[in-house]
Amino acid sequence: MSVTDIEKKYENACKLVHRRRLADALVILRQLAIDSGKEFLLEPLGNLQSTYEQLLKHTFSGVKDPERDNIYAYLMRSLLEQADQLREFNLMEAGKGHIFFLKKELQRTKRLEHNEAMQLLEDLVFDDELAGLLRDVKVGDAGDSSDREKALVKLFHVTWLTDKYSEEEIRLLQTLCDSEKLPWHDKAMNVSAITLSLLRYFDVNKFLLLFRFIDKKQEFVWERAFVGLVICFMKYNDRYPLYPLLKEKTIELQSFPFVEQHIESILLQYAKSRETERIKRKWEEEILPAMMKMRPKIEEKLDLDNIFSDAPEEEKNPDWETVFEDSPDLLNKLQEFTEMQLDGMDVFISAFAQLKHFPFFREISNWFVPFYAENPAVKPAVKDSGKGIDLTPLVEKMEHTYFMCNSDKYSFCLNLAMVPDQQKSMMMNMLNAEMENISELEKDQELLGDIARTKSIFTQYFQDLYRFYKLHPWRNSFEDIFDLDMDLHETVFLKHLTIEGKTIRNLAEFLFEKGFYEDALRLFQSILDRDKSKTELFEKIAFCYEKTGKVADAYGFYQKADLLEGGRLWIIKKLAWCCKHLNNWEEALSYYQQAEKLDMDDMRTQANIGQCLIHLERYEEALQYYFKVEVLAPENEKIRRPLAWCSFLLGKFEVAEDYLNRLLAGDPQNHFDLMNLGHVYWCRGEAVKAAETYLDSILAWKSIRDFEASFNEDRKHLVRHGLKKNDLDLMLDYVKIQIRNRQK
Repeated sequence: MSVTDIEKKYENACKLVHRRRLADALVILRQLAIDSGKEFLLEPLGNLQSTYEQLLKHTFSGVKDPERDNIYAYLMRSLLEQADQLREFNLMEAGKGHIFFLKKELQRTKRLEHNEAMQLLEDLVFDDELAGLLRDVKVGDAGDSSDREKALVKLFHVTWLTDKYSEEEIRLLQTLCDSEKLPWHDKAMNVSAITLSLLRYFDVNKFLLLFRFIDKKQEFVWERAFVGLVICFMKYNDRYPLYPLLKEKTIELQSFPFVEQHIESILLQYAKSRETERIKRKWEEEILPAMMKMRPKIEEKLDLDNIFSDAPEEEKNPDWETVFEDSPDLLNKLQEFTEMQLDGMDVFISAFAQLKHFPFFREISNWFVPFYAENPAVKPAVKDSGKGIDLTPLVEKMEHTYFMCNSDKYSFCLNLAMVPDQQKSMMMNMLNAEMENISELEKDQELLGDIARTKSIFTQYFQDLYRFYKLHPWRNSFEDIFDLDMDLHETVFLKHLTIEGKTIRNLAEFLFEKGFYEDALRLFQSILDRDKSKTELFEKIAFCYEKTGKVADAYGFYQKADLLEGGRLWIIKKLAWCCKHLNNWEEALSYYQQAEKLDMDDMRTQANIGQCLIHLERYEEALQYYFKVEVLAPENEKIRRPLAWCSFLLGKFEVAEDYLNRLLAGDPQNHFDLMNLGHVYWCRGEAVKAAETYLDSILAWKSIRDFEASFNEDRKHLVRHGLKKNDLDLMLDYVKIQIRNRQK
């Protein structure tokens, strides 16, 4: 069975369970078990089938069972966990990627009991209790028993690649969490391993371990656990209600200091880390072309929407303000520090993307190890034996700054080790000066207290995660956390921790500001369910619909905003825009005429009125509006195109010819202008000249088919000016034959 088939069956089975169609889910899971060729996988499914049949039998035989709902929840949990197991088992059999190789190797070595390996892991810690627990977890032979770094790597792999933790593994990780002697950076790396493991394979005990690390409040460790917890709950939101213990732990987290501010910081940083380029491409490649297909052909011919392309139409309401409901003073103070740190993220990723090829980064765990000056990987860069250059002070400063993420700090140091002596000394002097400036910024940050520092740690960790998911050579083997859907208003975990609603509003505003309109829309709608009194909310929902191509929905919400606070110019223009794109030209004209009364000198409104009048075939009136725009903006060459068209339709052939020739002087290969000029010549009785101009149009178009389609759109106008229908067909055949003869 192919990987695609496995994933499809797994997803279908899980969806059926969540839709409470357990009988159908059992059929798919049974097929997955049969496909695996392992009969022992069928037994637990048979037991669940029997339990479900008994529950159904009692339900419809009049027997009241107070435990029925609990049993049903147990069945849902068990079926989902069986689905996880069957998926993983089948993928292990079918998969050929790096991750499956590592996991198979881990399973092989984990069964081997070598005292050398156990001694290796004991080197990680200094207390007897943890050393004893490590002996219970079989991780195989890792080589040199004195190599502490290899022990850390082995533990990372065990934690990451284990599907469901055994009691021994849970006790080990609990003791790691509680140990006061284990360095913070070792704990932080294992928190990342737990997060990666949970993202890869669901296990409620992994959630509980993350909660435990948060409860300990050890700086640089709990922040990573909190980020992991939020991301994993976003991924497994549909399972959250099935595990009451997770709700209990979440409720306990409400008492964590500044928990709502931390949630907001994490969600905002997650949003900042996502790719805005993908949103831009979706608008340009999917939504806009789909909308344009619905527009009449005349829009393409005359390019009416782009007459003022150099000065785009006002998009967002100028009355809107960016809504962040924390203290504005705090945001202003943070801005200086975070502008480089957050906005500079893309600059850093571009600068350091080529510096992830060092052997250090071939080991996955090293993408998550926090930067600390004593790391053996850093030592070659610190001291230069030849010149006696000691970079220790610089590296120690780097350890305590937030302006660069951990992964990039390692890249910098590893690259520094390869730099010639003279350049290394020069770089040290330059960086020391830069670090002084950064230190001043960070002093300002320290004045802001723990919340600002915590935000910086969140940011650093997200940058590390971003580099891993976007730059690691095996990145296609991982589910990219930055592509997860952000159904935050439906994320139950967040509902329990964002009681005031301010966090959701701030996040919605940020997503809106950055162009993530689908995500912002869902959040604004959830806010609207609680508060329908604010005009701005209706406006922003309408704007989100507009930017996602749902113009009819946008129109409806703009109307609601207009009812709450009518007569405002921006809303009237938006209503007119929607009517245009819904091809409701009569109503669009009415709105633009209202806008004209409120702003008589707006040339764009004048042009839009002309556009509506063209579609309503009121060409004389349209001509007057376009003449007005030409007088007010004589440098705008694009206004000549609708002027030429209206003049042609009204039989003013000399005027039309003049405008078209002026257009073609600036753009000789415009196929629409050439076709329209051919129309003018023919309607004046110059058939030969018309045919030559049509040939030029086809050559500019590079498509006879496109020329013919546009020509046929104009047939009614040519006939109205006295040309015979048969002659139109003859002209088409004539130019086709001429073009084909030229191509021979």
